[in-house]
Amino acid sequence: MRNKFKKRVEFRYIAGTISLHPDGYGFVKSEEKSLPEIFIPGSQVKGALSGDRVLVKIKSGFTHLDRLKGRVVRIKERAITELIGAFNGEYIKPRDQKIPYWFYVPEQHSLNAHSGELVRAKITSYPGESGQASAEIIEVLGKELSISLESRLILEQFGFSEQLPAGVEKELLTIPESVGKKDLENRMDLTGVPLITIDPEDARDFDDAVAVKKTGSGYQLWVAIAEVSHYVKPMSQLDLSAYQKGTSVYFPARAIPMLPERISAGIASLKPNQKRLAMVAEMLFDGSGNQVSEKFYPAVIKSRFRMNYDEVQEILDQKSPKLAKRYNSILALLFEMKELAEVLYKRRRQRGAIDLDLPEAKVLLNEKGEPVDIYPYPRFFSHRIIEEFMLSANQSVARFLAKKKLKFPYRIHERPEPAKIRELNLFLSVLGVPLLKKNQLPEQIEPKDFQELLDRIANSPLSSLISYLALRSMTQAKYSIENKGHFGLALSDYCHFTSPIRRYPDLVVHRVLKSALGVDGEKPFAPEELKIASEHCSEQERASQEAEREMLKVYQLELFKKYVGQEFPASVSGITNFGIFAMIERPLAEGLIPAYELSDYRYLEKLHTAIIGSTKSEIHLGDRILVQVQSLNPELRQIQFRLVKRLKPSITQSLVSYFPEPAQRKPSRRKKFRRRMREPGSRF
Repeated sequence: MRNKFKKRVEFRYIAGTISLHPDGYGFVKSEEKSLPEIFIPGSQVKGALSGDRVLVKIKSGFTHLDRLKGRVVRIKERAITELIGAFNGEYIKPRDQKIPYWFYVPEQHSLNAHSGELVRAKITSYPGESGQASAEIIEVLGKELSISLESRLILEQFGFSEQLPAGVEKELLTIPESVGKKDLENRMDLTGVPLITIDPEDARDFDDAVAVKKTGSGYQLWVAIAEVSHYVKPMSQLDLSAYQKGTSVYFPARAIPMLPERISAGIASLKPNQKRLAMVAEMLFDGSGNQVSEKFYPAVIKSRFRMNYDEVQEILDQKSPKLAKRYNSILALLFEMKELAEVLYKRRRQRGAIDLDLPEAKVLLNEKGEPVDIYPYPRFFSHRIIEEFMLSANQSVARFLAKKKLKFPYRIHERPEPAKIRELNLFLSVLGVPLLKKNQLPEQIEPKDFQELLDRIANSPLSSLISYLALRSMTQAKYSIENKGHFGLALSDYCHFTSPIRRYPDLVVHRVLKSALGVDGEKPFAPEELKIASEHCSEQERASQEAEREMLKVYQLELFKKYVGQEFPASVSGITNFGIFAMIERPLAEGLIPAYELSDYRYLEKLHTAIIGSTKSEIHLGDRILVQVQSLNPELRQIQFRLVKRLKPSITQSLVSYFPEPAQRKPSRRKKFRRRMREPGSRF
């Protein structure tokens, strides 16, 4: 089968979008969706930049990761026209590591910038066009990289704008500040249902409210979601602006909302004791968590309380009489919510869904907006309550729309690639915890296999390591109008419905749902429009995640200014050919131990192992080490560590002994002859 595929695509020309690695090579995502990514060696990139639309000639053969190989033959469309970088008096070195070129700046276009300053420049010629990439400086940003400037630069780097188009400002004037009488027509009145919102303490918008009622045979659950679609109409300026962003972006000190605050924090936000419009998913469950029925309708609601996760958990743990007194009127509701969430979670576990409970970073700021601590955000059962209710609503809406045979953006998570499962299983087998059962093929992997593995190692030192490797082996979830199921959740139908304030696909799902219900004159969407929107929103989601990660690095660098020279215990979080990444738990930060700082460094990719020194000491993922904070690199947003020592024996035994490197084959007589011909002083 593979040979047939190779023969079929050999020497074909394919159009696609290229993404570059900092090391210079790249990958092209073909516009022909049936083809896998095409690997482009650094020597064959031909001056393309990340995001460029290129024409690629596919060459015969696969890489070691079973990817097609090719070379860029023409750049069809450029993706960027401006860049930001450090000026050295003659050249600009882009801050974006995916642009591996320096740009020459003629003196007359330097805007009197000085060496060492950060600048914004317009590209005047691209790599490969005239032999020299060049640019014209249009703004001097200065030498000091403040947190606010970094925030602005990161947003621009990933394509997010804080500025609202003029048309949006005009439309905002028509958005009301409160719900009017006309808005209440043809709506279910749920103002008598004790709905509440539960969000993080620093939440900026509230788009979901929930309530539970225990019945004789089970539970009744209401999930009310802010009806953004009532205010944001298709093809309006508000809609086009929201589509362009695709998602909100959340930084520690601020949010860049997908929708203007007049909507996201105003009329659409489910604030307590205020009438709000909502789309409601009302579901009935039996005592075992099986869903018995579901219905959807537009409603008017009035949230009773705006609670946070910490408060709810303290009440459930019965640790705060003061809070119990404050929320006395809904105490029974909270405990019934807990009951239903426990039942739904048990049901989800039985289904085989994967529960990767990986911590998120919380940045604690002082009054000046400076970081004073960064730590793993605590996760409580109160988080799981809302998570289970949102999963149920999303699944119910997807199943309902699928039965109606309507087109809408599914949230899909495809099966892992067999090659990655094979490699992961090989590594885990050495640790004594194989992923695959005897005679099970990688193609037969199921979500429950992952969850059973995670359960087996839950309380062992290998837990965080294996969770990380399991996550790396999986594909990335995305939006698609083709339903391919959700592997991680072990669901055949799933979509995003519960966050239309901050995710555009949820807004689209609301419109499709209203169309199915014959509400508000909504019309079905053309499949081609939904397909393009799904791909765009998937890309914007990834961009927002990268922007948030980069902003976290900025705060980590700022915090660690006072820790240079200090030593911290850390865990090995990544091993590459250029060094070892280590994670300090508190303050939470990741740094790099460069390979050039380690003697006789060798990287064994498949073993996730580094060999160091003449003693061939092994360092593996998850190992505990002591590091010293050596230096900070604001340009790369990177902390550099020095390895002090290993804190305790490795959590694994020697892996190299299990996988000895293949013996060097003796050269043939012909190769010996050729070698002698190249040797200095040879008589040949």
